[in-house]
Amino acid sequence: MDWKSTLKAAPTDWLLERDNPSVRYFTLVDILGKALNAPEVIQSKRDIMENGAVLHILDMQEKGGYWGVPENFYGGAK
Repeated sequence: MDWKSTLKAAPTDWLLERDNPSVRYFTLVDILGKALNAPEVIQSKRDIMENGAVLHILDMQEKGGYWGVPENFYGGAK
């Protein structure tokens, strides 16, 4: 049975919204089957690194590319 037939509405419009580039990327690739070299897939992948949660997480990195104190990474920085 097709999983979409059990839904009351198609979720793809919501999943393709630009406010969550990670969800958009995986929707394009995994649900819609777009090729990795399709322009919209390439742009979505670029958007993941430039907008949203990933950008925020990377902004918290220290200049050396780590979070917290390197000497205490395994003991208490998590």
